[in-house]
Amino acid sequence: MLIEQRTYQLKPGAMHEFLRAYQEEGLPIQGEALGNLIGYFKPETGDINRVIQLWGYASFEDRAQRRAALSNDPKWRAFLGKNAHMVEAQQVELLSAAPFSPIR
Repeated sequence: MLIEQRTYQLKPGAMHEFLRAYQEEGLPIQGEALGNLIGYFKPETGDINRVIQLWGYASFEDRAQRRAALSNDPKWRAFLGKNAHMVEAQQVELLSAAPFSPIR
């Protein structure tokens, strides 16, 4: 399994609005295209103006196909157009499991 960790740095004060918009509009669109949401998190300490998503994929090719489908979805593009103003930065990391990891 390949895990994609996406961290979005939000503008201060945007957390509540971002989470509402994502839950109501973004997640249904993204979930349909990407398929395997492992978790969605917000820090309770440290830099609290972030959200972290973990998505699971069968392979790099699976991820590439699913991300391409999402990028081409007009509903997703409309969601980004309405909500991108709340995001300051984005970081993506692709993780593969160590042989002893309980998530494989």
